[in-house]
Amino acid sequence: MSKIFCFAFRFKFISPNLQVSFYSSQPKRECKKNIGKVVNVAIIGSPNAGKSTLINRILERKICAASNKVHTTTKLTRALCYENDTQIVFLDTPGIVTVKEQKKYKLPESMLAACHKSLRCADVIGVVHDVSNKWTKDKLHSDVINMLEVVKDIPKFLILNKVDMLKSKKQLLTVINNLTNGIIAGNPIPNATKSKKNQEKLQGYSHFSDVFLVSALKGDGVSDIKQYLISNAKVRYLQYDPSEWTDQTHEILIEEAVRAKFMDFLSQEIPYNLITKLEYFDDVAEEDKIVCSVSVECPTDRLVRLISGAGGGRLQQIKSHIRHDLIDMFKKTVIIDVQLKVKNKSTSEDII
Repeated sequence: MSKIFCFAFRFKFISPNLQVSFYSSQPKRECKKNIGKVVNVAIIGSPNAGKSTLINRILERKICAASNKVHTTTKLTRALCYENDTQIVFLDTPGIVTVKEQKKYKLPESMLAACHKSLRCADVIGVVHDVSNKWTKDKLHSDVINMLEVVKDIPKFLILNKVDMLKSKKQLLTVINNLTNGIIAGNPIPNATKSKKNQEKLQGYSHFSDVFLVSALKGDGVSDIKQYLISNAKVRYLQYDPSEWTDQTHEILIEEAVRAKFMDFLSQEIPYNLITKLEYFDDVAEEDKIVCSVSVECPTDRLVRLISGAGGGRLQQIKSHIRHDLIDMFKKTVIIDVQLKVKNKSTSEDII
């Protein structure tokens, strides 16, 4: 994707009054009285739009679980970045989920409220939209629009993701026009025309302050979002120590990384029926490495054999990819063992 083309459709708006009420549902932390600049960013959007991948790319660390399946993110996760005396607190949220989907994929009930919780914590809201999906590229999810309407006083920006997958870049102006209802930062888009479908019923949001065109997977355009957020940070006490990069425990991070990789490798709804649990963890500081063991509980023996593959080959492949992701996350050597277990069996065999 041409950078010239990207910037041609970049609409900048940085309000001097970008100050909103801060409502935090975070647990109280010991205040270290460090003053810097802070911006809390809620990243929302439809399932599989690339929210977690975008955050990981901006932070250059694979903190948020990401896979090629919907509903990989099941809980509100904070990913932290500290640069130029500025702390960016990303609030990675689950995609929009219905009660029917929650039951189908056996998702935690907390997912239903996670997006709304993130909005209450945010200073600014980024909406990630997948423009490669031909069925939904020209309209925002109705639940996304409804959530944005509830927090009208919080600045919002639109992130068009997967633009590298569009066959015709000329489609972008039409997509931008449809998703913003032809209005950005309170101004109409010059020479823009609405599709006949959207003229009858608006399916976008009219109050975005800016639009970014990115490929989260390749990293194109993500640095512009980072600089945009840094420029909109406000002076206040730092919520986290500058050395921290997430609010999640090592246990949760490892379990989520394992779960996400099984979702990448297994078809249909199989990975949603697995339960991952960290059995052993040791951060060997003197050797700068992590040693851990994770069990993956399967409903049946048949599924254990299916996942393991001939001679355990598939499981070895999955484990190799998990190790790579954990090295990218912790930035140190990781030794991991993965065991498949059958649910409700008192004993289990190590498949590896």
